[in-house]
Amino acid sequence: MSTILLLKQMLMLFAMMVAGYIAFRRGIFDPVGQHQISKLIVNLLNPFLLLSALSGDKPAGGLTLSIQNLLSAIIYYILFVGISYIFFFLRKGDIKHRKLKQLMLIFSNLGFFGVPVVKALFGDGYVIYLIFYMLFFNLIAYTLGIFIASGGSKEGASFSPRSIVNVGTVTSVVALILYFMNVDIPETVASFCTYMGNACIPLSMILIGGSLAQLDLKAIFTDKEIYLFSLLRMVVVPAVCILIVRNLPFDQYIVRICCLVISMPIATLAGMLAEQYANEGNYCNKMTAMTTVMSVITVPLLSLLYL
Repeated sequence: MSTILLLKQMLMLFAMMVAGYIAFRRGIFDPVGQHQISKLIVNLLNPFLLLSALSGDKPAGGLTLSIQNLLSAIIYYILFVGISYIFFFLRKGDIKHRKLKQLMLIFSNLGFFGVPVVKALFGDGYVIYLIFYMLFFNLIAYTLGIFIASGGSKEGASFSPRSIVNVGTVTSVVALILYFMNVDIPETVASFCTYMGNACIPLSMILIGGSLAQLDLKAIFTDKEIYLFSLLRMVVVPAVCILIVRNLPFDQYIVRICCLVISMPIATLAGMLAEQYANEGNYCNKMTAMTTVMSVITVPLLSLLYL
């Protein structure tokens, strides 16, 4: 594990985003195609990405490490949810935008950024520990996330318990059950899941690049508010949380994975919830774009605190 290796991985992901940016600008795919590819990733490829974690060599430690990882995931969300509410009550200004910033403080891009980085740094077997975070991500997004997003609009949240039962949560639960039951996945099935899951990573980066191509980047990179919040979200908050988490009496790999998750950029889901419940998707998308670009530098720099 090294900061240089992490930097190389982040640069590779950034290069994929640049490829997506260029492809969109040249008309290789358009918003309609982007929507279709997004559905393909969410409903088909991403589940295989999660299941492919079962094909790697399982980390030594078994139940003990799993419990530590579960506690780490809980601590992670307690920290970020707590910080989001502190920010909301201390920050002055428009209530709707304060609530949307809460969303962006809570939800990080665990999957499309987290999975390839964890694979590169720790090995395929450790990806299973990210699934704990992803499961909580889905549960919180479709409960507290909807509550916060709708609180900034005139309309109330149209929350349904069924929204929690989606491809992401179901696949996460299945993967964890198979993991704890120590089920041996046949080599052919494991290879199939790996090939399908690996396709998810470049496609997701290409889509992010396409999303950047639809934004006014000049306006984003000259907006003081975006800069200040992005620095808070990608430098100040992660640094404080990492200094807390790195002292947990857990296995070093569990702690490092948690610290890595802490340093990830804003999840695109924040913009989706903002659009659906507050009609402010573009506001979140600008912040997401900035933190995604910044992550190429900030994630490796923050790793100096825990690697």
